[in-house]
Amino acid sequence: MFNIKVKSVARVCLVATGLLALPVLANDDPLSILPPDAMVRKTFEKIPQLRAGNMGINLAGSQKSRLEAGHYEWTARVGISRRTDQFGERFREQEFALERPIRWFGKADKDRAIGDKGIEIAKASYADQWHETSRALLKDWFEVIRENFTQQQLRQQLEIAEQLNAIAIKRVKAGDAAKFEQLFAETELQRVRALLQQTEQRVELAIQALQANYPGLIVPVTSSLPQPINLNEQDAKSTEHWLDKIMEDNHELELAQAEAEFVGLQAARIDQDKMPDPSLGIRSSRERDGQERVLGFTISMPFPGAARSSERSAASTKAQIANEKLQQVQTKVKLMARQSITDSQRTYTTWKTLESLHQQSLQQANLMQTAYRLGEVGITDALNTRKMALDAAIAADTAQIDALAAYARLHLDAHLIWALD
Repeated sequence: MFNIKVKSVARVCLVATGLLALPVLANDDPLSILPPDAMVRKTFEKIPQLRAGNMGINLAGSQKSRLEAGHYEWTARVGISRRTDQFGERFREQEFALERPIRWFGKADKDRAIGDKGIEIAKASYADQWHETSRALLKDWFEVIRENFTQQQLRQQLEIAEQLNAIAIKRVKAGDAAKFEQLFAETELQRVRALLQQTEQRVELAIQALQANYPGLIVPVTSSLPQPINLNEQDAKSTEHWLDKIMEDNHELELAQAEAEFVGLQAARIDQDKMPDPSLGIRSSRERDGQERVLGFTISMPFPGAARSSERSAASTKAQIANEKLQQVQTKVKLMARQSITDSQRTYTTWKTLESLHQQSLQQANLMQTAYRLGEVGITDALNTRKMALDAAIAADTAQIDALAAYARLHLDAHLIWALD
C-alpha cells in the first residue's frame, strides 16, 4: 500500500465564479486523479473533430459502394435517318444501341479490396483522432491540477508572509528591530500577493481552456495527490513490457500501415489498366421503313497510350513514398514509446529528490521563523529561507504531478485507459 501525501491546503473555491468542480479524492491508485472513464466518453461525444471522424467511416462506406459499382455506366444511342436510293425512293430508318465498358482481369475484385482498405483507413484515422484527443485532455487536465497546487502553496505562503509582517511590526514597535525589517516584511508580503494573483489568473485561463475544449467535463479540484509508482520496482523488465504494450496496438502506426497498403492497392489497380477495358454492346436497327431488321453485337477496345504509362509510374512512386512514410512512423512511434517510458521513470526519481529537498527546506524555514520571533536572527534570513521553502514546495508539487501525468500518459499510450471500444 502506498501512503497518501495529504497537503493541508485551502480548497479552490470555484462556486463564486459559477464553475462546477469535481473533487478528485486521491487513493493508492495513481490513476485515481483522472476523470472517470464514463465522463470522458460522454465528453468525447460532443467534440466536433471526433464526430467528423466518425462520419468519415460512413463516407468510406459510401466510397466503397461506389468502387464496387464501378465508374462505368450504360450508354444508350438512338438514331433516326432517311435513306434515298438511286430511284429516288425514300425510306425512314431507326437505330438503337446500348453499350457499357466492363472491368476484366480481376479489376472489380481489386476495387472492392481498395474500398475495404478505405474503410480500414477511416477507422484507424478515427481511432488516432480519439487517442490524440485523449492526450490533449490529459495535458489540459494536469495543467489545471498543476496550477491549482501552485495557487494553494502561494496561499499558504501568503498566510506565513502576513505572520512575518505582523511579527516585524511588533518588534519595530517594541524597539527590538530596525524599521527596514518591517519594510522587508511588507515587500515580501506584496511579492507573494502578486505571485498569487498571477497564479489565480493562470488557473482561470486553464479552467476556461478545459471547459471550452471538452464540453461537459467537470473541473478537477484536488486537495491531495496519490504517490507516483516506480515502474522499475513494479517489474525489472518494465521497459520491454511497456514498449511491447504500446507498439502492439498503436493507432498512428496502424493508420500509416493501412495508408501504405491502400496506396499499394491503388498502384496495383492502375497497373492493371495497362490492359484497357472493352466496351460491349447490342445494336438494333430498322432499315427501309422496316423492310429490313438488323440485330447485332458490338465490342470496342481503346488503344493504350503514353498517359497510362505515366500514370502507372506515378502510382508506383506514390507507393514507395507511402512505404518510406511507414518506416518513418515506425521509428517515430518507437522513439516516442521509449521516451514515454523513460519520462515515467525519471519523473519519479526527480520527484523523490525534490520531495526530500522540500521537507528539509520546510523544516529549516520553520526553525528560522521561530528564531526570528525570538529575535535570534534577522528578517533577511527568515525571508530567504521561506522563499527557498516555497520554491522547493512548488517544485516538489510540480514534480509529483509530472510523475503522475507521465504514468497516466504511459497507460494511455498502452490503451489501458480511455481506450476506444
